[in-house]
Amino acid sequence: MLHENQSSAEVESDHVVVARRRWSMALLVFFSMIYAGFIGLCAFAYQWFSTITWMGVPAPVWYGLGLIFLALGIAGLYGHLTRLKS
Repeated sequence: MLHENQSSAEVESDHVVVARRRWSMALLVFFSMIYAGFIGLCAFAYQWFSTITWMGVPAPVWYGLGLIFLALGIAGLYGHLTRLKS
């Protein structure tokens, strides 16, 4: 296979792998809670949630766009945090 010959520089220590797992789980839980809030508002308070507008656009659209940009930001943050030398 192509990945059989790893140099010693490519081998990660166990504490780096554990740190990456912690960061990934923490960021996943953070995003999931915000996403669950969006789903909850859409499912149980849609009449109220859809009446809130900004610049003529309903709040669910802004919230959804915010989720997309938040996901991109979290991906960038995860990439930055896991690239740091531990």
